[in-house]
Amino acid sequence: MADQIQKYIAEIQALMETKLWVKGRDLKAQTRKAGRRLPRKVRRDLRYLIDTAPLANNPKLGRMINHSKVDKAYANVTAHLRGLNPREAMWTMVLNITASIALGLIVIFVIVLYVLVQRGYV
Repeated sequence: MADQIQKYIAEIQALMETKLWVKGRDLKAQTRKAGRRLPRKVRRDLRYLIDTAPLANNPKLGRMINHSKVDKAYANVTAHLRGLNPREAMWTMVLNITASIALGLIVIFVIVLYVLVQRGYV
């Protein structure tokens, strides 16, 4: 089962690099960098996989692992990551930045117009 958990972790790391653009030396670092981009339930499942990986290498402690819970956590995490669309995320980010810049320019224009009206230039 230790090999299976390591395969799960390697696949999740690859998915996080391709779908979220999060790199790190291990899954724990990637999870920390991803932060709130991952839902709470997915972060909880990732934490469980991270915590069980060292236990799987020890023969006595390996018996404490709930294999069905590991499989379920893996399925939840991969389902979420495979459902992400990196192109859509990039487009959304570009639109959000553009909208915030436009809002800032509108606010500045309104303030300048207000000052000009108050001073009697317009």
